[in-house]
Parts: sequence; C-alpha cells; structure tokens
Amino acid sequence: MNGWDHVFITTIVFFVSWIAIYFLALYGFIAFPAYLTLWFIFVAWVGGIFPDFDIHWKPLLGHRSVITHSVLAPLLIVGIFYLPILIVPELWMEIDRYFIVIFLLGCALHLLLDLIPSSRSVLNRFMKNPLEAFAYIEKNQTSAPGNITRIPEKYERGWLIGNAVALIFFAAFLWWFFVTFFP
Repeated sequence: MNGWDHVFITTIVFFVSWIAIYFLALYGFIAFPAYLTLWFIFVAWVGGIFPDFDIHWKPLLGHRSVITHSVLAPLLIVGIFYLPILIVPELWMEIDRYFIVIFLLGCALHLLLDLIPSSRSVLNRFMKNPLEAFAYIEKNQTSAPGNITRIPEKYERGWLIGNAVALIFFAAFLWWFFVTFFP
C-alpha cells in the first residue's frame, strides 16, 4: 500500500471502531471518556503511519525495514515514553493506556495493510474501477509484499502477519496490565 492508503484506511477503521466503542460506552457496557474522541482518531493515525517513518532514514534502514515493520520500533517507542511511569507511578494518566493500545493497534493495522502490495494507490484503483481493485488485491494475495529489508521474499507475508499478531497481543497485554495495576 502507498502512504495515503495507510492514512485513509487506518483513519476509517479507527473511526468506525470509535463509533462502536462510543455506543458500547453509551449503553454502559464499557467506560470510555468522551474527551478522547479526537485523540483516539489522531493516535490511530500516528500508529498507522509510524512504521513508514523509515522512509526518512532510507540510506540507513531502507524502506520497510525489519526494525520499523516489526514489533521492535513500536515497543521501543512505547518503552521510552512509558518506562518512567513504572518508576514514578504518579506520572500515570488514564489517557496513557488509550494512547499505548491504540498506537500499537494502528501499527498492527499498517503491517496488515502492507500485505497488499501496490505500485500505485489501491484507493485510486477503487475510485476508478472497484472490480479491478478487488481483482488486483485477490491476484496479489499470493505474491509477497516485496522489499522488506533483510527478509527473504518467501517469508515476508509471515513476517508481517506474525508481527501484526504480536503487536495485537502486546496491546491486549498492556491494556490488561495498565487496567490491573494503574486503575
């Protein structure tokens, strides 16, 4: 997928997710502070584009680096920002747990969207001819996404899926951890 596809699709997915969460909160199934509405969408957007920050470090890392397109960089960022909370729990704010989980899920969604290789925008294809776009996606699900540095092509799909699942696992674990120990 190209960059704008990631931004648009991630924003739409998390907007729809937020609507579902809003209605669950409205009917008392979960607690979700209303002030997090725009924050939720913004953090999802940041998480959705985060793995592609390696574009700015292309000579050093290469695009679709094994560092940024894995659990390594997102967990490193979360660790850098939130390790002080474990040392000084008074720094904890409720909004932090939402940021961490939504950021990690946005990164996972990015990795899953990278399973659809593209030389041009998939959204552009949909706008021109939706049937052609679905045919393109279906045809390319058997091929490798391409160009993940230092990963043999036959393992790229597994790499992206495995790391996306790991990010989802870490998001769920961290949510449990923060709800349990930092209520």
